[in-house]
Amino acid sequence: MTADAEHGYVPLNEHAHSGHAKLLALVGRGKRVLDVGCSSGYLARPLVARGCTVVGLELDPAAAAEAREVCEEVLVGDVESMELPFEPGSFDVVLCGDLVEHLRDPEAFLARVRPFLKADGRLVLTTPNVANWAMRLGLLAGRWTYTERGILDRTHTYLFTRSTLVEMLERAGFRVVELDFTVPLPVARTPTTERVAHAIGRLRPPLFAYQFVAAATPA
Repeated sequence: MTADAEHGYVPLNEHAHSGHAKLLALVGRGKRVLDVGCSSGYLARPLVARGCTVVGLELDPAAAAEAREVCEEVLVGDVESMELPFEPGSFDVVLCGDLVEHLRDPEAFLARVRPFLKADGRLVLTTPNVANWAMRLGLLAGRWTYTERGILDRTHTYLFTRSTLVEMLERAGFRVVELDFTVPLPVARTPTTERVAHAIGRLRPPLFAYQFVAAATPA
């Protein structure tokens, strides 16, 4: 068990087709990154190892204390209402891993952080796909049950399909340049089975995607 999992924080998933791996690839190397909702620094650590400088924003003071071990700075507070003391064009990347679905007004927040990006910078995010096949079957059966984790996590306030995610990003002042997805497997996880699952997902991402992975530039 990792230290993150032991303390109840999200652990890093290093599988090749995981959302975390895709986020790290989209961020790249040697970037200055604003990690919004950085938690314990589970994404910041591999980013720093790749030559990035990371500034974190985090609501949980205990998680922020762990993230400070690797981040240049971590500010604690509600990202939608706290002061954000950054100059325009301060960052190459704004990273929002599994964040926007928790916000009260994700569109307003993303519009707020857009000026902190350099002109050639990018927003990188992941968020669940509410139109996933399992959600559709549940609705057909009359079920819409909130859970402790997953797409219907009790803490999720906004849920997106592929089209509504793109529309929200465009309204916030971004242009989507990459849109990928994950198709995680609960069991029998091997590189081969994950490649097969992703290949099946490519047949119809709006149906099979569990999570969308997006990169967008300031419009």
